Amino acid sequence: MEDNCFELPKYGFVISEEIGYRVKNIFKDINEQEDLENGLKFLKELGYDGVILPLMFNIGILVKQLNEIFKKCGVEIAGLSTDHYNTHLNYSFTSSNPVIRGRTLDVTMSGLSVARELSTPLIIGKIIGKNVREERSEVWLQASLKILDKRAKDFDVKILIEPFNSYETSFLNDISETYNLIKKLSLENTGILINSYHMNIEELRIEDAIEYAREKIWHVKFSDTRKMPLGYGHMDFNRIVKILKKIGYNGWYTVECLPFPCAEYAARNSLNFLRQTIFS
Repeated sequence: MEDNCFELPKYGFVISEEIGYRVKNIFKDINEQEDLENGLKFLKELGYDGVILPLMFNIGILVKQLNEIFKKCGVEIAGLSTDHYNTHLNYSFTSSNPVIRGRTLDVTMSGLSVARELSTPLIIGKIIGKNVREERSEVWLQASLKILDKRAKDFDVKILIEPFNSYETSFLNDISETYNLIKKLSLENTGILINSYHMNIEELRIEDAIEYAREKIWHVKFSDTRKMPLGYGHMDFNRIVKILKKIGYNGWYTVECLPFPCAEYAARNSLNFLRQTIFS
């Protein structure tokens, strides 16, 4: 599919403590509802269509409230992230501790139930784990992914695997490896979320990796080097956008960046930069 078939993209933003929620909202509940609403309204005014939301630890009881807030603000939920379960609790599919592996599978299975209620994909990235790479850990990971994909199919929701660089996880570090595993395991409801930050570290040639896995690339994150606002690093986003247009990608274009020099400035300028890149 060539460039003239390119459709208008949806713009997403990975919300953070600076825009959209407070740390306590992840661990407890949305007591400060205005934080979330004000963040969503601000992003909507800038031109963002949706956000990636953290899978809060008790989000299951908040689903109705969340749906109402997002509907009110006219913003979509582009995905549910599970990264903080690894960051805060060290959950991992490849942990040598069977209790940790069990908890990881439980929380992601519950996450699929929430994803169904919120009509959004569940994102699996850092929660894959940074353990010594060995045969057993690969078996544990594959078993979990098969179980999750089956449940996702039953629920009619999608799973997005986000390849993380090898400094942060020990498995599925690049696009090709992730794609090959999805095909090997015949995962029908599982696709790939590609992230320019990790691609810049792991991929020998980004264009070839995207072309190779084109059928399973279901979401794209744009993050500059050092996770700075778009345009503040040395990433060549033009080459990424060009290959995405070539393969006919028409999914989310989501910004993930540090709040530099402040969150509002980073969100505004990153979106402006991304629009200029796409339509230049």
